Amino acid sequence: MSKASLRAIEFDDIQLLRYWRNLDHVRNCMVMTNYIERDGQRKWFEGLNRDSAKYFIFSFDMQDVGCVNLTKINVTEKTFEGGVFCGDTNFLNHWVNIWACIKIYNYAFFELDLETSFATILKDNTPALNLNRSLGYKFLEDSDTNIGRFVLTRNDYVKSSEKIQRYLRDFAKQTL
Repeated sequence: MSKASLRAIEFDDIQLLRYWRNLDHVRNCMVMTNYIERDGQRKWFEGLNRDSAKYFIFSFDMQDVGCVNLTKINVTEKTFEGGVFCGDTNFLNHWVNIWACIKIYNYAFFELDLETSFATILKDNTPALNLNRSLGYKFLEDSDTNIGRFVLTRNDYVKSSEKIQRYLRDFAKQTL
């Protein structure tokens, strides 16, 4: 049986993350589209505040596929932002991507006891818009730029993700 897994990033992972993040299919879907240099990636990792940002690599059958993250974690306000990107183009439309999102959202909402997530998404990033809507995100605000802001409450997430989680448990046979 195929198995998905998630692990916290370590220093040895940062150049793989940089490689993925610099790929056109990833970089062009980000708000910040700049090319990331080796030294910049190292400085980013060394400067991470592990209380307010958590980054994970997700894998399928022991092959690293992509990165999911929780950033801007605020335990006082009970808020966070979530993010995901698939670095391995062989898995762009694979269920392991949504599995990784579900894993970190369950972690954020039920283990960290956070209540609200915000997302900033390019308006022409249709896959990200569709994914976030399937999780229960609602449009929050528009800007004059190509960027939209979205909000997700824990209650909306629970309602919206129920069928997805059942599929992942029953069909894909994955632990959530």
